Parts: sequence; C-alpha cells; structure tokens
Amino acid sequence: MTTSIVTFRNEFTEGVLNFIWQQWCRMGVAGSMGQKKSWVIDPEPILAFTTEVARHDARMFDEVMDWLVSNGHWINTQRFSTLLHQDNVGNRAVAGAMASWMTEHDKSMKWRGLAQRTVSEARSPEEPLFHVAMGKPGGASGNEDSHFQRYGLIRERVRTRGLSQSVNMKDPVNIMFKSRALFGIGIRADVMALMMSTDGSHPRDLARTLGYNPMRVQEVLVGLAEAGVAFVRPVGLAKHYWIDRDKWLGILTEKQAAAPRWINWRALTRGLSVIWRQVWALEEARADPYIFSSKMRSAMQSARNDLLGSGMGLVIEDDKGCLAEAYLPVFIRDVSNMLNVFGAVKGEG
Repeated sequence: MTTSIVTFRNEFTEGVLNFIWQQWCRMGVAGSMGQKKSWVIDPEPILAFTTEVARHDARMFDEVMDWLVSNGHWINTQRFSTLLHQDNVGNRAVAGAMASWMTEHDKSMKWRGLAQRTVSEARSPEEPLFHVAMGKPGGASGNEDSHFQRYGLIRERVRTRGLSQSVNMKDPVNIMFKSRALFGIGIRADVMALMMSTDGSHPRDLARTLGYNPMRVQEVLVGLAEAGVAFVRPVGLAKHYWIDRDKWLGILTEKQAAAPRWINWRALTRGLSVIWRQVWALEEARADPYIFSSKMRSAMQSARNDLLGSGMGLVIEDDKGCLAEAYLPVFIRDVSNMLNVFGAVKGEG
C-alpha cells in the first residue's frame, strides 16, 4: 500500500474504534467517553458490530466482556442473534465464544442457547482472535481460553477487571435499558423506547428498524392501543401508531432531561461494516490508489442507503464524474466528515 492509503486505513480504524468505545462508556464501561451525544444507544447492533471491530483492540474487547458480566442480563440474545444473521454485521464465531464464556457468569439459558446456535460458525483451522494491528497482540501464549478455542479462536484466558458500572438508567440515551427494566426484555420494551424517541410509525417500519417480526410488532401495538398507552390514526391504507412522548419521558427519565434522538443503529452498523470489511480486505502489496479507489467506491455505493438512512445526518458526495483514482479524495472526505459527525476524531470532546 502507499503511505497515504496506510495512513487512511489506520485513521479510519482508530476513528471507528473511538466511536464504538464512546457508546460502551456511555453504557457503563470504565473509560473516558469524550463528547456526550444525545442519541439513543441500541445495545444489540452495537454489540454485534463490536464482535468484529474489537478484534483490532484487545482492551476494548475485554472491557466489553467485563461489562457483560455486570450488565449482560439486559441484552436480548435472541435479537442479537437475529441481527448477526439478518444484517451480516459482526462475527458469529466471536459472538458464540462470548456467549460460551458468559455461561460461566450467567446461569440463565439465554447465553447457553446463543452459544449452541453459533457453534457451527467455529473457525477451522484455528486463528488468532486479535489482529496484529495498531500495537495489539495477535494470539495466545500457552494459556488459551477454552471457550474461544471451541470456536476456533486463539486468545489468552479472559481476565476481567470488574470496573464496569451498572447502566446509568437516569441517562436519557439509555432509554432502551430503562424501558426493558419497566416492560421486560422483549418487543414491547423496544417498541416503547423507539416511540419515546420518535413521532411513532407504521408497524412494519417499526419492525424493520428494530429487527422483529412485523406480526409480533403489530400485536404489541394493538395491545398498547387497547390499553390506552398508544394512539392510532389512519395514513392512507396504513395505520400510524404513536404515544404521548412527553408523558412517558417524564416517567422514565429525569425531569427536564432532553429527549434523546433515535438513531437507526441497525442501518448504521450495516453501512459501516461494508466499508470496514473492504478497507481490511485489501492486500497491502496490491492496493495501489487505482485498486483502492475502485474498492472503496463499490463499498460506499453498497453502504450509502444505510448510512444516509441511519438518522445520523451524514452527507455523502455524488461520485459521478470521478473516474478511477479521482474518486479517492471524495471517499476520504466522506469518511472524514462521517467521523466528525460521530465525534470520533482525535481531539474532539
């Protein structure tokens, strides 16, 4: 690779890792979170994305494992599994190894079930869990973790520090956790959290955003309407459901707290995954500016709709008229602007 491409890849990787780190710190991982954004945090798509990107940051990976010991009971493992498969986000073998390890710390069946569903994703032959990049270690040194070995992943035994805090339920961005504490871990809680952060929607749109079966979401909304919790009005042939946001936010969050902004984390992590994989799939010896530009154009075209539809307010330039490597500066500007929106650029916050 040319020096400029290597520099871009390192800066992009660091920016994405910083961004994901900020979300985990907001959820209770021990560390500095930088800027405090007002968007809702959705744990399952973030966890799914983490199973892939944190292979480039051993510290982040193990701090998330530490968080799971204290807060894993808030994770909807069925939804997590669905997003891994439906969205092609994250690494299913890594997710399975995490779940297997969690069976030692959470005796409920949910982690055991996830571990069993993903064991078929085991790597053969074995490979190091952590990539040798940015000063992070690669494999283990004779003290391999058996849970990860079961999935064909080599690493030293996980040793957590026990520094993660419980999720701060008073922080409005953690409204999904607060909703789960009130309504239980399932569709009802997540539907309520989404409607408290938006003006409501059609059942099918809600299902698509959250990753649930549309019929199940419809049943939940009908029940909420019958109970007087939700309201419904016809919009053409469809029905639009909403709730009294101010009322419910007053119940679930601190008084005078600003309403959190809904971010479609499913769409965002899908889009970021496409670019991340293309950036790291390039063979260093062959990645001249022409090849890199071509691959990145293809990745951005595939990721474009998801990134624009995430609700982050991202702007992606039109690539028409940018032939061959002339597109490369456009791509780099798009990514730089994206990281700025995330607040993930070094020096921000």
